[in-house]
Amino acid sequence: MIWNSVKNKPIHLITSDSGVRDQLIQLLGKLSRKVKTFENANDFINEPISEAPACLITEIKLNDSDGITLIKQMREHGLSTPVVVIADGSHSVNTAVEAIQAGATDFIEQPIVERDFLERMQNILNTK
Repeated sequence: MIWNSVKNKPIHLITSDSGVRDQLIQLLGKLSRKVKTFENANDFINEPISEAPACLITEIKLNDSDGITLIKQMREHGLSTPVVVIADGSHSVNTAVEAIQAGATDFIEQPIVERDFLERMQNILNTK
């Protein structure tokens, strides 16, 4: 069954913020999802991956890059993995538009609202 094979794929999470990482791991656990974490974009890019993750969640601002540049790099290499961008409240609507135009599947502002986040993630994961 295709749904089971997608369901078993991990979600990859890129953030250097331990608070955000812990919160998202806890929330994604409610969806019974394995999460593989990366401190920065470079760690993610250099990780040997045997299969694409079910989804990638990245912060807009990373230590070594930014989420929009990462999405563009992924799309240039033909990777169609759904990408969710997380941003703090200091980012503008223009940033959200830029992320979506680059290929982000969704753009979520912090603080993360549990119910909204889980519904949006479930929709993304069920669409794949």
